[in-house]
Amino acid sequence: MEHYTEQDVLRLGRRIHNAKRSYLLVDPLQGKHIPVSPTETCRMARALGERLLQEAPEARMVIGFAETATAIAALAALSFPEDTIYLHTTREPLDSDQVVRFLEEHSHAVDQQIDCRLMTADRTQTIVMIDDEISTGRTIDNIVTQLRQTFPFLGSTRFVIGSIINRMDPDVREEMSRRNIHFVSLVQVMHRDFETAAQRLSVMEPQEVPATRSVPYQIHTPVMVLPNLRTGVDVKRMAEDMGAFAHAVEDFLTQEDRCHGRLLLLGTEECMTPAILTGQWLESRHPSLMVRSHATTRSPIGVAALPDYPCQNGYRLSSFYEDDRITYLYNIADYDTVVVITDSRRTANMEQAMQQIGRLYNGHCQFIYLIRG
Repeated sequence: MEHYTEQDVLRLGRRIHNAKRSYLLVDPLQGKHIPVSPTETCRMARALGERLLQEAPEARMVIGFAETATAIAALAALSFPEDTIYLHTTREPLDSDQVVRFLEEHSHAVDQQIDCRLMTADRTQTIVMIDDEISTGRTIDNIVTQLRQTFPFLGSTRFVIGSIINRMDPDVREEMSRRNIHFVSLVQVMHRDFETAAQRLSVMEPQEVPATRSVPYQIHTPVMVLPNLRTGVDVKRMAEDMGAFAHAVEDFLTQEDRCHGRLLLLGTEECMTPAILTGQWLESRHPSLMVRSHATTRSPIGVAALPDYPCQNGYRLSSFYEDDRITYLYNIADYDTVVVITDSRRTANMEQAMQQIGRLYNGHCQFIYLIRG
């Protein structure tokens, strides 16, 4: 089983426009803010999944937290039996009459919701929840309280909370264990003053997209439709559908003669998992291909060209999903090909965002593709 240290998974960033918390702990292996080999992301998530399976082999429901943990949670869920249900919380609209809302109080966007149509008594003796980082445990307390109030049969449910990093106060952790809420993590981080350390960092706001020529992009829509992880799917189908999607992307890139050189697979907001799994597949099949993956995000983070700082550059970007929503893209670098993978169905939003991405990568890549899952 892989072993990870704080040095592997933690970089300190400074938030902007957030009076509640000035710092952000960025994981360089997560495939969100920092481009990384998707195989490394999968390896880390698998290590967490194996630990969670050891702790809760009986669990048949795994829930990931939006936005940043949607991919690591899905990847960790692949360690569980095929009939396990995976879904993630979302800030996007849900077409469901069984929605539970809760708060992520320190976040830039506090309101979250979860589709509970698959939350039935026969599969919820134990529920696994996965986030990238657990700090105070307040978000977990909020969602478990809301779920138990909404569904009385969850009163006796055991909740096992997985994370890459856990830095909870031991007394809080012990109090929550008495309420049948338990924690598993890859790295335990000792408490220290991240607030003061972040405030000492001199950062700039992410820039507006420059008004330069946009690299033209080509749209490809595979026959394979991605599973809706916001409403839930069993692990068997998720693995099969994601695998078929990766095959379809590989076939398309091979036809375009793009399976060589430097390739970026860019996810969009909550839609990170297909970019990472497709990247892992391409890395395994094309050893000469240098693959990196990360994603757009709603997190406003200061940028600075400082050693080990997680966001060396950053830009404000239109959302693929909603009018007037500001998102961000960090760490623009040089590639031969950029492939954006999204599950958005909003054509006008995608066109606007892709024009901006084309301008950002002008001079940094030759070819850009948009793959709609």
